Amino acid sequence: MSNSHTAKTDLEIAKLALKNMGGTGAILKSFDFRIALAVSFLCWPAWLAPDWWAKAISVLPSLLGFTLGGFAIFLGFGSDQFKELIARKDEAKSEYLSVSSTFLFIVSVQVIGLLYAIICESLWVPTPIWLKHISPILPYLNYIAWFVGYLLYVLGIVLSLRAAIRIFRVSRWYNSFLVANSEKHDDTQN
Repeated sequence: MSNSHTAKTDLEIAKLALKNMGGTGAILKSFDFRIALAVSFLCWPAWLAPDWWAKAISVLPSLLGFTLGGFAIFLGFGSDQFKELIARKDEAKSEYLSVSSTFLFIVSVQVIGLLYAIICESLWVPTPIWLKHISPILPYLNYIAWFVGYLLYVLGIVLSLRAAIRIFRVSRWYNSFLVANSEKHDDTQN
């Protein structure tokens, strides 16, 4: 039995999905990540100011709903015969698992981005006395943390486009499947 079938924890499943997507290196080299990085740098005034998280907290839940809806559409899309066609025993070659892995990744980024923004919002308090000795470096640590949070927020937005593209890709596969079945049906009737 392959390692993928023995995965039992959520972390093991997440690792399998990440591996199916090409790993962390592939994600960091992806067009989505590069666009999110560029937009985050361009928007430096937004994340250098406290309260950037308000936009993330208001936007990411809607994007998350869109992504989960798209994932549900994918899972219910097409006939069993079509799903069998795009599934493969070798999980690395399975289009079905490739799309599922992508949706899992997008949902994960959006959830982590939302949680990160909520944490940043809740930690924006006056410096406690026990941290006064590091207070000169706290603003710089804030900027690093805020950049990471803003990057997750923007990446969550950029990945929404990937979700829409994946749904369209699956609809093209299904269209090809339907056309091929229609042609087979026409050939048997002639």
